[in-house]
Amino acid sequence: MDILKASVILNTINEDRNLLSIAIESYLNQTNVEVELIISSVEGDINLDFVRSKYPSCKIVTMPRSEHPIGKGIKEPKGSFMQLNNALKHITGDWFVFASGNDFAYSDKLSMEINSCIETGTEVCYSSYDYVNHLGRRKKAQLFHDYDFKKHMVGNFVSDCAVVSRRLVDKYLPFKIELNNYAYWDLWLRIYEGEGNVFCYNKNPTWAYRQEDSSMHLQRKKDQNKINQAKKDRETMLNQHR
Repeated sequence: MDILKASVILNTINEDRNLLSIAIESYLNQTNVEVELIISSVEGDINLDFVRSKYPSCKIVTMPRSEHPIGKGIKEPKGSFMQLNNALKHITGDWFVFASGNDFAYSDKLSMEINSCIETGTEVCYSSYDYVNHLGRRKKAQLFHDYDFKKHMVGNFVSDCAVVSRRLVDKYLPFKIELNNYAYWDLWLRIYEGEGNVFCYNKNPTWAYRQEDSSMHLQRKKDQNKINQAKKDRETMLNQHR
């Protein structure tokens, strides 16, 4: 049997060190998959020396602080996509996955999703996931449904952490930074429009989404300016597909 090879880009900036370790180890300890773990950050991240020392097998890719929103004291989704685009040229695996520095994967995430693609002849596998609290304890599961383009134009249900074939990565990336938090949704729609239904859904939760009061997406909901900008970005993105 051929060895499954996946590249994971894990985004982080000054993350809680314990949470970051949990996230890193969850991908380094994947079963039946050879993982290339790329830590994507910004110059000056307080954890870079720690990662180099404790996890020498990880690749570390940084971008200049002056080019990242965090350098201006701003924490926004655009920075995450800038980090992703900066790290994409370093991947070598046959499959690609995005990971956040404070979430974590279950040990069979990559093998389950990649094998689902292989078995169904598809190239993107999105899974259910669990919401967990700050201690990592399960709160509830987020379930989805089989792929439907009409439903996808109403709301995004393909998570950022879905597995994607290297072929699609090379063809459809980098991300469109100007779309801010809708850049991943835009990617999935572009893939459907160019390839047809190459998506498969795995109903078994494969990763945990850590949700806290300080989470960026929850903070955005409390800021009317950010809410208005998000609505504008959403319409800009969807108008490119209507």
